Amino acid sequence: MPTFNIVDQGASNSGNSTIDSVLNPLIASDTTVVFPPGTYRLNELVVPSGINDFELIAPSGARLVPDQSGDNLRWIDVSSSGFVLDGFELDMRNITIPPFVRMNSSAGNWELRRLITRGRVRAATDTNIGSNNSGEARTYFRLSAAAGTRGLLQDCYFHAGSCAPTEASNRRAILIESAKGALTFNRCWFERWGENTIYAKKPEGKFKILNCFFRNSQNGLRLGGDTEVRNCVSIKNNQHPRSTWSGGSLQRGVNIEATSPSDSSVGINSYDGTLTIADCDFYHRYLDSSCGGAITASVPCQRINVQRVRISYESRKNHDAIYTSDGRMDDGTPANLEYLQLEDVHVTNDHPSEYAIYIGQEPDTWGTVSGVLGGSGAQTNSSYISEQMTTSGTPTQPERTPPLRSPPPFGEIPMQSSQLVRIDNTGNNEPTSYRITAGEDVLPAGNDGASLTMEWGPNGRPMRPSNSMKATGTVPAGKVHAYYVTGGIETTEAVGPATWTVDGDVYDPNASNIFSTNTISSNQATRGQWQQAESGDQPTGVTIAKPLSYNGGQPVHVRLRNDANAGFEYKLEEWNYLDGSHTTETFHILHSLTMEPSEREFGLSDGTRYQVKAGEVSVSDEFNTVSMGNFFTERPVVLAQSQTYNGTEPIVTRVTDVSPNSFRVRLQEEEANGAHTTETVGYIALQQATGQINTQSFEVQRTAQTVSDQWTLIGFQQEYETPRFIAGLQTYSGLDTANLRYRNLSGTGVEVKVEEEQSADAETAHTTEAVGYVVFEGATS
Repeated sequence: MPTFNIVDQGASNSGNSTIDSVLNPLIASDTTVVFPPGTYRLNELVVPSGINDFELIAPSGARLVPDQSGDNLRWIDVSSSGFVLDGFELDMRNITIPPFVRMNSSAGNWELRRLITRGRVRAATDTNIGSNNSGEARTYFRLSAAAGTRGLLQDCYFHAGSCAPTEASNRRAILIESAKGALTFNRCWFERWGENTIYAKKPEGKFKILNCFFRNSQNGLRLGGDTEVRNCVSIKNNQHPRSTWSGGSLQRGVNIEATSPSDSSVGINSYDGTLTIADCDFYHRYLDSSCGGAITASVPCQRINVQRVRISYESRKNHDAIYTSDGRMDDGTPANLEYLQLEDVHVTNDHPSEYAIYIGQEPDTWGTVSGVLGGSGAQTNSSYISEQMTTSGTPTQPERTPPLRSPPPFGEIPMQSSQLVRIDNTGNNEPTSYRITAGEDVLPAGNDGASLTMEWGPNGRPMRPSNSMKATGTVPAGKVHAYYVTGGIETTEAVGPATWTVDGDVYDPNASNIFSTNTISSNQATRGQWQQAESGDQPTGVTIAKPLSYNGGQPVHVRLRNDANAGFEYKLEEWNYLDGSHTTETFHILHSLTMEPSEREFGLSDGTRYQVKAGEVSVSDEFNTVSMGNFFTERPVVLAQSQTYNGTEPIVTRVTDVSPNSFRVRLQEEEANGAHTTETVGYIALQQATGQINTQSFEVQRTAQTVSDQWTLIGFQQEYETPRFIAGLQTYSGLDTANLRYRNLSGTGVEVKVEEEQSADAETAHTTEAVGYVVFEGATS
């Protein structure tokens, strides 16, 4: 696929001149145009039918500014298949009447991702207050998809709206007049629109609105049948704009209007199918005659399914919180409600004269009806609902947390710092189960045709930031799931044949849960002080925390214990002949995330196999031989450290005679003391290698027997931005009690030396030893 950098092709990213003359010659099938950061002035982009898989992407964000103003002027007009627009700010701040964006009915498999509107989007007819001519309504995004194709609008923010709350506008955010293909809106934010926010009651194809947020915006969703609304939030708690042509507003949440007779020739069918509203929250509490009901079926479609919905309602509009009416289509045909389900529905109704649930049209068939009605207002006019639901109860209140992050600051685009995890199970006959843990959020994505799951939460339900750190699920055979991860990937695991990638790079999900690393800097106030490690370092496996830096010259090392109540704790343990207090030192942690004993083999980024083994053994001051079986074919690096505090005397852990099959390990107290009680020693044995584990650079190496009590430079085989260095002696050539210290850690190397203590004599000379070390890149990608 040809890829062009538009600046390299001659386009200006200063915003001073249009880029049309550069961009238009690049419009071709299987072509990607990359936009570096900057501002680009675009007059008009037209992608005709026959152009397949043409992409405009801004990986680090870029700004598009229209070069023309007017309602009936197209800005981006697409009739092709496979069009992608990703990573742009659409800057309308200095445009009087912004032109429109359109995906035509012949377009298909298009994806509009990570877009954000800056500035209000006005219409030329906004001055015609009270004209009563609905034809004056204008549209910002006109979206459709051809039969057998899909369209995706994802991580897009229309938060600036069309006007201020005190104003009126004829501009709606999105119009779907007709569509035979399947359309999905995922994680989109809408606020302060003066006309209908999303007008989509006509499309024949499947329509999904997932994880979206609507606040103080005109008539949130006008929908027909074959539509799903899941994990969305609607808030009306303040003044909101009006429609200019009417001078008023229809401030409903979801308004079901099956008014258009079916016409398959143009992709219209507003009645057939089920409209599902699930896991949604409606907070409509604005004491005004414009704040309407949460779920209104003025002209019901064939089937309505409402599940796990929470509503808080107080208004002065002549609307019930939920209602159905005996509406008719435009041709006079009654819209018959065949099926109605209200499962686990909670409504707090404080309207002084309207119902929590009003049934104007009874369904032919009732589905499950359950939930709680409450509040100071009337409960329901339906005896059937009164029998099935708790009335005058205490309903669960709506969760008003948006299902997506707040709009990014100026100069950033949505998900700019995220990683895209793709779990591709196409070409396989078995499902793949998975688990992802993120540093901040993990959120489902439909990028590149992936199937959007709404069951990724630990309870099998959708989640909302900031409770969305984990995603679990199963990818069926032949399907793809994708997720945006922010805050870094903490751990992943999978069972099944799917191929994983992160930002396009091959990724082994079962390698990330082998071990983790971290950096700790701390001082020691008193000898008896224990400190708790960060919560992310609570061990289920082995923790290695050495060597220490060399800010303080007194001999010292890290001592660990795993307290049943506090979790993983540490202290900077000086020897008994010292006072026990110590200045701030830094050490790095290597933590095995697997239960012991364990043997793991996984793939590095270059496809080679890598081995690591972790375990625990009971050890005292006598050498104990630990067998590693036949797992390794070459000598590994063995890092070992006591995990317990059974004996209070200071100790270090020594290993020697490391071979592919075994090693020996013992504890050492200071020379002036003698035997030590049994402790549990944890070890991590790692294959010597240099490379990347899921794009994270690392190396495991063993030095020659050249490290003594003099500082010795170890040069790394790779360069690191934020190196994390863990190391230990691999030999026992010098019998005096000793451990390792480091200084001058950089991206290219570190200095180390063997440090003896002076409890029995003053000399600290130590013969040469071999050192085994691990370096991991600590910077988050």
